[in-house]
Amino acid sequence: MNAAPTTITPLRWGIASTGGIAAQMTRALRTLPDAEIVAVGSRSQESADRFATEHQIGRAHASHAALCADPDVDVIYVASPHSEHHDMTIAALDAGKHVVCEKAFALNAGEAEEMIEAARRNDRFLMEALWMWFNPAVTDIRRRVAADEIGNVISVDADFCIDVPDPEGRHRRIDLAGGAMLDLGIYPLTFACFVLGEYPDQIKTIGRLTDGGVDATVGGVASYPSGVISTFRTSIDAISSMGAQIVGTRGRIEVDPPFLYTTGFTVHTLNADPVTVELPHEGLAHEAAHAMQRIRDGHTQSDVSTWDTTMQTMRLLDEVRRQVGVIYPSERSAGRRDDTKP
Repeated sequence: MNAAPTTITPLRWGIASTGGIAAQMTRALRTLPDAEIVAVGSRSQESADRFATEHQIGRAHASHAALCADPDVDVIYVASPHSEHHDMTIAALDAGKHVVCEKAFALNAGEAEEMIEAARRNDRFLMEALWMWFNPAVTDIRRRVAADEIGNVISVDADFCIDVPDPEGRHRRIDLAGGAMLDLGIYPLTFACFVLGEYPDQIKTIGRLTDGGVDATVGGVASYPSGVISTFRTSIDAISSMGAQIVGTRGRIEVDPPFLYTTGFTVHTLNADPVTVELPHEGLAHEAAHAMQRIRDGHTQSDVSTWDTTMQTMRLLDEVRRQVGVIYPSERSAGRRDDTKP
């Protein structure tokens, strides 16, 4: 006789902010049977109501504080501009909610430490939502590199440039922690870190700033303890191929663009025909499903996007910004800037 299927009580999500990435996560959560979206919070009732109506969400809150106070919310997805991640995440954790916070996790390593400490203090789950790290194709690339399919890796190259011309948009506003690195550059920078399973011990960057003081274009080269060299490029002034390539002593892997949400890649090895791999993905659903499983299993952090990798990423971003000369207003006033080199 077959056992009756186990019924899983859905984890109830609140969406903090109503921008494009919030809409993407909302659609992704709809595909997961063990997730339920019960509320959305915004800075105005009008914005919250509009998002709730469009996405058929039961409750719309006119503030993040009201969302945090909602007793029916288990997990809050923080999708606000980078400048608000720190305060919104800590408020949610202190309210007893689990948190999945969009990348870049914070403005700097100092803020990230405070956010992680809040998760420890409240015994709540906290994860940076770096969805590329949960993409099935990218995960399989990491597995193949670790399995030595292309020999010893000597270089990893990636670029992510898009044209964002709106002078009033968040990408070009220093008060909203705009610029290319935190929003776009984090992908080519951490692609190498993820597939190699290590972080660089040295990084050199050069960049060009906007008149408003944010980084418009940044390029860099990093070296790793294993001897690998990686290059990355990012910009909010142009459109690139958004490609990536991993070169080893016995072959290479060419990643289909856009590499951060790729659905395939080709493995070229010596004395063999190229092997093309196709692995479709479900967008942000992979990271959301992972977070929910970790929460159900009683963990406070991911074993993929760990607190340690988040801290290492933030220190790298801090160093890149130090080298190109980007300091956000809140860093000047609060003295939070962490300029420790990786």
